[in-house]
Amino acid sequence: MRLHRIAIEEFRKFREPVVLDDLAEGLNVIAGPNEAGKSTFATAIRAAFLERYKTTKVADLAPWGSSGARPSVEIAFAHDGREYVLRKTFLSRARCELLIDGGAERHEGESAENALAGLLGFEFSAKGNSRPEHGGIPGLLWISQGEGQNLLDPVAHAQLHVREALTRLTGELSAVDGDSLFARVEAERGALRDGRSGRPKGAYKDAEDALARAEQLVLTLTADKQALDADVDRLAALRRDYDKAEQEQPWLALERRASEARARLAEIGREREALATLQRELAQANDTLTLLREQVERDQRDEAALKALCVEAEAAAAALAPTAERLERALREQEVAAEQLARAQARVVAAQQVAQRQECATQIAFLDKQSNTAREAIAQAERLTEQVQALQAQATQVHIDDKVVRALRAVEQRLAQLHIQRNAGATRVVHRLAPGQALQLAGQERTGEGEVLISEPADIPIPGVGTLRIEPGGSDLPGILAAIEGTEIERNALLAQAGVESLAQAEVRAAAYEQVLRDLDMARRALRVQAPDGVQSLRDDLEQTQDRLAQQRARLVSLPEDQADLDLPEAQRKLQAAQAEAEHLTRAVTAARTARDTQQAQAQLLQSQYEARQADFDAPARAEQRGQRGARLVQALATRDTLAHRCEAAQAALQALQPDLIEQDARRFEQSARLLRDEQQRRHGELLQLQGKLEQAQAHGVGERLAQAQAEAQRLTRRRDEFAARAQALDLLWQLLRERRDDATRRLLEPLSQRLRHYVGLLFPGAQWRLDDSLRPDALVRAAHADAAQPLDALSFGTREQLGVLARFAYADLLQQAGRPTLLVLDDTLVHADSERRDLMKRALYDVASRHQVLLFTCHREAWQDMGVAIRDVPLVRTA
Repeated sequence: MRLHRIAIEEFRKFREPVVLDDLAEGLNVIAGPNEAGKSTFATAIRAAFLERYKTTKVADLAPWGSSGARPSVEIAFAHDGREYVLRKTFLSRARCELLIDGGAERHEGESAENALAGLLGFEFSAKGNSRPEHGGIPGLLWISQGEGQNLLDPVAHAQLHVREALTRLTGELSAVDGDSLFARVEAERGALRDGRSGRPKGAYKDAEDALARAEQLVLTLTADKQALDADVDRLAALRRDYDKAEQEQPWLALERRASEARARLAEIGREREALATLQRELAQANDTLTLLREQVERDQRDEAALKALCVEAEAAAAALAPTAERLERALREQEVAAEQLARAQARVVAAQQVAQRQECATQIAFLDKQSNTAREAIAQAERLTEQVQALQAQATQVHIDDKVVRALRAVEQRLAQLHIQRNAGATRVVHRLAPGQALQLAGQERTGEGEVLISEPADIPIPGVGTLRIEPGGSDLPGILAAIEGTEIERNALLAQAGVESLAQAEVRAAAYEQVLRDLDMARRALRVQAPDGVQSLRDDLEQTQDRLAQQRARLVSLPEDQADLDLPEAQRKLQAAQAEAEHLTRAVTAARTARDTQQAQAQLLQSQYEARQADFDAPARAEQRGQRGARLVQALATRDTLAHRCEAAQAALQALQPDLIEQDARRFEQSARLLRDEQQRRHGELLQLQGKLEQAQAHGVGERLAQAQAEAQRLTRRRDEFAARAQALDLLWQLLRERRDDATRRLLEPLSQRLRHYVGLLFPGAQWRLDDSLRPDALVRAAHADAAQPLDALSFGTREQLGVLARFAYADLLQQAGRPTLLVLDDTLVHADSERRDLMKRALYDVASRHQVLLFTCHREAWQDMGVAIRDVPLVRTA
């Protein structure tokens, strides 16, 4: 494939027509500074071939700030001896036209786009912008700015086309029988082993599980048999210990010694009771002594308190006169403050009337403006209501089921895959007939040179010779043709169900329906914003506003006219000051009166208390009681001392008998006797339990069950071994078949591997790529480390970019050998290469340019002056 000419108009930065023509067959270096338009030309090539002309998702192609623009691209190119002219216009009055051989063959619209997709090897997105997964061969060979290092995804998206090219070159058609045998062996092996871990599964695992359960049962029964033998020995030992204890009965001697200790403790208890009686008498004497001391001290405190009360009453009477004087002074000041407060209140009332009239006028103006706003809101809400109703009707007209559209997309993609599979498996017949000669082939007359894909048996009549019959060799072609026919029927049914003629029409209708829904949603939102509670609510608000307006106007009429220029804030501040002063003086009067009354009451109370308590203290009976309490205190002190001496003597005699040790001996002997009796009782219970357990085990026949379990374990071992032998045989067969299958895959990949080795050797001598089953290079094996592969992610950014460009050169060679059109577009790539690496990459670029057309867009003119071609500038204006 060779591009002759690229012309763009109203495309991004180029508002006027510009042309890039006379492109060389090999390398073309187009240079220019940043923002000169290099990437614009690369984008124009992508848009012309890969974007649908009807898509509305390419607004970024129009010049900035230009409304109604029609981004246009015209590309003239040649392939396989035929000349093509592609014209495509986006956005306003979008159109697409493809002319072949000067107009001998012409395609428009989707027909032109489908012809381009079949020629270049890519797919169109069903909706919106072109996505990477649809890029196919162009997505692999056309490198966008900053994307040179991304290789794996573009290769995956072009995998079907690359695999078809390899099939053409090697003749390694799909080995259906071998794959079927491999799949059958893999299925048989998968029934016995897990595919990832290799562990047993299915019947094999069931056999191993059954064997494990049988072996576990043998272990359990063996343990039960051993436990049974141990229980027999334990029973004999228990019976011997039990009989010996019954004969000796050691607990009786301990119980006798405990009784003797308890009798001695009883005697000591009587002596303790006598000591307790003396201690109670001593405590009673101490309580009596304490009470008498408190009474004597209380008499002394009463005399001292009476003297202090007399002094306090005299001081209170002296302090009463100053308090009365402070009260009279506060009353006079309060009268003056009350007169000032009355004058301030009258001035505030007058100022409030003036302020109310001004506020009423302000409210009238505000409510009048609010009424006008409410009327405008009602009118806007009514217009939005009409718009919502119109959009609802429009949505009903253009409605289309989204599930049907998604099903149509899936069917179209499946149909495209089936066509690729049909073409890959069909027989390719190439004819070169002499001038004036013709043949009937596949129902059509063929002349000159060409090729025909035959997917069904076809006859070729040869005049004067006979008939040649060609039958395609792919055993899966009938199934593919049947699948194509069924898929087309399914597509037609979905088109009929949707009421459209094509997927594109369904996409347009779905987009229109989605746009109407968005407009309807926006209108409803606007209506909710304008009238959240409905239009009637707005009318009710307007009516309430008008009522409030009438009330304010009536209030304005009722207020008196302004007669004085009164400052309400100033009057209120003076009123607040007068009120604060009046309140302060009121509190002062109250405090002075309270202090005077409190002082007077306190003085009277203290005087009366003193007189009453002095009379009570001087009474003859009280004086006699004070004398008697002193005599009783002396007598109680002597009695207490005598009882204290007697208690100390009795307590010393009791401690000499050591009652705590005797109590410990009694508890020790009693506890030891109880433990011996409990131990004998435990032996008796364990004897009975062991006898019952042994009788039950004898009844269950543990030995016989153990023998049966061992026999069953042997049988299950043989069954498990049979499955293991079958699994090992299948492992061996599966490994052999996989090796043969890998050999076939290597033969299929050999042409691609050769080209990859050729290019990577220019950068890393002796190195080679490692390919995965998806035809993607996933690691680099260097000559110095042949036993270790480096994943691409482990390499530096610049190295990944250089290897990505080289790999694309290899894919281009492979596709060209298979007859597919190739064009290499490099948009500002290799900017991360040092000077040494760039020189090596230039060798590869010069080599690949001898077989392919290469468009290299760069902003580093000086770096590419040694490529042997003239460097072109990005055109600024249209040339003649």
